[in-house]
Amino acid sequence: MPFRVSAVLSPAEPVPPAPVALVVDVIRATTTAAYLLGAGARELWLTGSVEAARALAARQGALLAGERGGLPPEGFDLGNSPREARPERVRGRAVVMTTTNGTRAALRAAGVVPEVALAALANAGAAVRWAMEREGDVVLVAAGREGRVALDDAYVLGALVAGLRARVPGIELDDGARLAEALFLAHPDARSALAASAAARALEPVGLAADVEVCARTDALAVLPVLAGREDGALRFAPVYPKGV
Repeated sequence: MPFRVSAVLSPAEPVPPAPVALVVDVIRATTTAAYLLGAGARELWLTGSVEAARALAARQGALLAGERGGLPPEGFDLGNSPREARPERVRGRAVVMTTTNGTRAALRAAGVVPEVALAALANAGAAVRWAMEREGDVVLVAAGREGRVALDDAYVLGALVAGLRARVPGIELDDGARLAEALFLAHPDARSALAASAAARALEPVGLAADVEVCARTDALAVLPVLAGREDGALRFAPVYPKGV
């Protein structure tokens, strides 16, 4: 069980060494990742660039998913919307994904932490259960937005902290974890908390505001994308279903 929980609220902060990391980009990369695997995608690869994603997808015969400026790059099969993650489109397929903030956060975390999973409100219960089953400290990593703290990601870090504290007596929290938990407890309605964020507002001009409603659904899924391999700088995530979720 985790002994200490720390939170990295900004991309400007270094990720501290720890046995376990939960990476959050709730609007929308980690939410979409969970929905892709929940819809039956065989595996999910994360890359840092559009060019690397195209090359990897071509080698593997995989679907391409992701965004730049909120919209899918030219030639991509899917965007970064959880509403696009439907079984008839992704079941049994590998998916290669690249996004502006979320995939980069996962790559940063995986550079220093051996066990990494992708968390969101949609699979918060699964993320907490999985972290409880690991041994050692847990670091929560917020993707943020454009290099800065993001309200939506900090809120979800707080939800994870609250979930861990409710299940694991005596865990220690650093200041970042306490700040995130205070934010979460001050705003019981997830939909309004996420809607107030800059990430949510940025979806309106590109016609994707409806994604926020999906991102705000708590414990809609029991699946957790967990790091299962690496290849040429890309990360492979497989679906894990923690017991008790």
